[in-house]
Amino acid sequence: MERTVYRKQEINQYTFIIEQIPIAFDLEPIKCKLDISHNEGNALELLVRLVKEAANRARPKAAFKMCSLDVLNKDQVQIEGVTFTSSLLRQQLTGRSRIFPYLITEGTELAEWSLSLDLLDQIFVYTLREAIVGQYRSLLEKKILEQYGISQISAMNPGSLEAWPLSEQAQFFQLMAPVSESLGITLLPSMLMKPEFSVSGIFFQTDTKYYNCQLCPRAHCSNRKAPSTVV
Repeated sequence: MERTVYRKQEINQYTFIIEQIPIAFDLEPIKCKLDISHNEGNALELLVRLVKEAANRARPKAAFKMCSLDVLNKDQVQIEGVTFTSSLLRQQLTGRSRIFPYLITEGTELAEWSLSLDLLDQIFVYTLREAIVGQYRSLLEKKILEQYGISQISAMNPGSLEAWPLSEQAQFFQLMAPVSESLGITLLPSMLMKPEFSVSGIFFQTDTKYYNCQLCPRAHCSNRKAPSTVV
């Protein structure tokens, strides 16, 4: 079995790339999300087969870097010379001595394989791809907590809220270059990322856990982590 590998990028002593993690799917929440019961033998058999194949094919990667920042004004912060414009981002990062921009991707191998599947298989694998990225996010968070002796971190993601728009992906990729290339992530003209299941964001130390969900008005969301405070 492959072991989890943490390696420092040679270009920056504060940059870590994480790869070669053994993929371990928890079937119960996946079955629940896909609405598969124990009585649905054919669907369950298909899911088990796809889980095994996805685990064998997946080559996800993730990276984070430790950065300092400067608050420029009420709407802007500067991270390693790159300026971001968002009053919410400024609000969340003010007073932080260090932050951790990160990237996670499912990897091109899984994305390309999924395109070769029929529609039903793709629906199942969609959930597996999402779960793999979630595993890597948890791994990144654990590494940061242990590496820097932090008790709790929260995250913000460009495009998750209007208060930090998707257009800021351009600056984010400028900040993370050339790490994004090492992970095989491409920023498209639409500001979306390729492979499809890739995530960008900034981890930061907090006393109280913050979730973007708290400021999101969407009433029905299967990925909601906290109640909305938006009236």
